Amino acid sequence: MKKYSLEKFKERKKHKKMTKITIIIILAVILLILVALYMANRQFRTFIDTYILRKSITEENANSLIIDTDNLSLVHAFDRKLVTYDDGNVNFYNSSAKKIGNIEITLSKPIADSDKKYLALGDYESQKICLIKDTNLIWQKDIEGKISKISVNENGYVAVSVTGTTYESIVMLYNEKGDLLFTKFLSTYVIAIDISKNNDYLAIAQIDNAGITQTVKVEMVSIEQAMTNPENATINTYQAETNEAITGINFQNKNNLLCSFDTYILRMTEATNEKIYELTDLTAYVDIKLKNNFIRVDKEESSVFKSDYRLKIASIDKKEKVYIIEGSLKSVTTKDNMIALNLGKEVDFINNKGKLVKKYISTQEIENLIVSDNIGAVIYKDKITIINL
Repeated sequence: MKKYSLEKFKERKKHKKMTKITIIIILAVILLILVALYMANRQFRTFIDTYILRKSITEENANSLIIDTDNLSLVHAFDRKLVTYDDGNVNFYNSSAKKIGNIEITLSKPIADSDKKYLALGDYESQKICLIKDTNLIWQKDIEGKISKISVNENGYVAVSVTGTTYESIVMLYNEKGDLLFTKFLSTYVIAIDISKNNDYLAIAQIDNAGITQTVKVEMVSIEQAMTNPENATINTYQAETNEAITGINFQNKNNLLCSFDTYILRMTEATNEKIYELTDLTAYVDIKLKNNFIRVDKEESSVFKSDYRLKIASIDKKEKVYIIEGSLKSVTTKDNMIALNLGKEVDFINNKGKLVKKYISTQEIENLIVSDNIGAVIYKDKITIINL
């Protein structure tokens, strides 16, 4: 009797185990089918994004700031805030389009750069610069010369380039307290500046007009060495070929400097220069402004997914994430770890892992948009719609 009960118990236990395994297999198959449908079927994906994952938002349901954008001198997004400048006022708004701060400062042609909680403002072709943290003014200065470029890193270090002096360009670096760390005098025209995440390096992209034709040069400067000897602090230089145009520079992963040229992307370190991607006839767009990736949009020769473009997000080690673009791509905007694809009357907000974060659907054609890690802003003539990411 005991033997029978034990065998019966084992048989029931085995049966329960097989039932569990069967259920798991069925659920896995269903999940795979759903994933395949989500990837391949646009209508099904739209249904899931809208009603299950709540990723879609329409213009009617979004928060909007009612404002005449033609009168704004600046619209910028950083951290979780939208910033506008008009008539001597820097105004801050949250993702609900509610005003959360104001700073009075006079700027005729404001230019901006931001990183995490820091926002640097400069008065283009004039003298004023300032540093803002969150919604608070940390410091402001009037400097000699005409401001041409400004850059800030996540620690509040600010670099500014000026023209209109006896030198072709002057580059100055300030710390988060507004202390001048060094000044570098150049015989070239500065077209881009950037500061490394760890405050170790300053990169300067410049055009040299000394020869018969213009050439582009990129310098990586040691900040520590420049504080005592700025003219001899360059630790690496890249000299481009004649007639090569540079479109941007950006520090990634602390000491990796990415430089985008019209036909390739270059990676600079303290001691090396390496081309990590060369554009082809299928390359429609490239961008290096993300924190730790660069992107490109490639035209597709085949149309298996009925799409003409693929967004490819690549790391420095050349690993790629792919996002299928469905529709007619108008423009691409990037910042931090977020990518915004303007598809005319729709914006897809994609993170650096190639995943859709939010889809915004407009009733009218979208001309301008900006983005940060946490918010996107669609700029219309009479309002700015803010999307919480």
